[in-house]
Amino acid sequence: MRLVVGSTLSGVYDAALDKGLSLKGPLTWRDAACGLRLPAHVVDRYRDKSSLSIWRWPIPDGAYELLKDGSRICTPEFTYLLMARLLSDEELALFGLEICGTYAIDKKDKKGFVSGTTPQTNVKRLEAFLGGCSGAPGSVRAKRVLRWVVDKSASPMESMLVLLLCLPRRMGGFGLPMPELNVSVNELRGLRDVDRGPFVDLLWRLARFSLEYDSDLEHTGKDRISRDSIRRVLLEELKIRSFSVTSEQVNDSVELARIARITSKALGVKYHSVGLELRRRNASLRQRLYEFTRCDEQQ
Repeated sequence: MRLVVGSTLSGVYDAALDKGLSLKGPLTWRDAACGLRLPAHVVDRYRDKSSLSIWRWPIPDGAYELLKDGSRICTPEFTYLLMARLLSDEELALFGLEICGTYAIDKKDKKGFVSGTTPQTNVKRLEAFLGGCSGAPGSVRAKRVLRWVVDKSASPMESMLVLLLCLPRRMGGFGLPMPELNVSVNELRGLRDVDRGPFVDLLWRLARFSLEYDSDLEHTGKDRISRDSIRRVLLEELKIRSFSVTSEQVNDSVELARIARITSKALGVKYHSVGLELRRRNASLRQRLYEFTRCDEQQ
């Protein structure tokens, strides 16, 4: 099966037409194709790569969906597996957080991304799909990296903060346990309306500890300030300690190490001292994550 890549459905159709391939018809890797929709920032970054052009392994169950016109489009779960053949571990984790999150990279937006999008998939669906793909190209890496993917990230910077704190030290992170993301305070209070705010950005539920990412763009204005104040009061009522993290702290390995130390103590996990080498790896990891998302450092 051949894979035709585009950032939009029309882009996929155009690419198939240019290559003389059909997204319909017999499903053989020699003469048929399946459309692969990737975020524009991924298509742009890897435009010259050809490693995804053909899939010669047996086609996994749930690998594609049929559109109304009969065209085949890769599911988000199959897309994640395919990207495991192309991306580095940290890039694949960031990609996973994006497709399981509620944002989409869009350089036309002033923030560099669009908020409030519907998640393309979730961690449980990815786990179930990969469970049926043992031995497939990229499956070992895809399963390993999934440990650093969590649902409901609301922005590229939230995703980056999670990875900077939670990836292993050998990769430049601080090795912290993974948090839940954007948990409704109503859920924590035992109320039914869990789809309404306020929400907790990064939550370690058992430790009753949270971090809030204070975006330069999002945490301004009277209404936003009021919502943040209400959330702090509710968290205090629930006896959940909460600290704010700014973009300046995310961009400073020394400050981020201080946040990691506070979080480690709150979680009751051992914190290893941070030397110059880890700060260097952390700075390098941050740069690679920024480059992958083309994220504005002042979000």
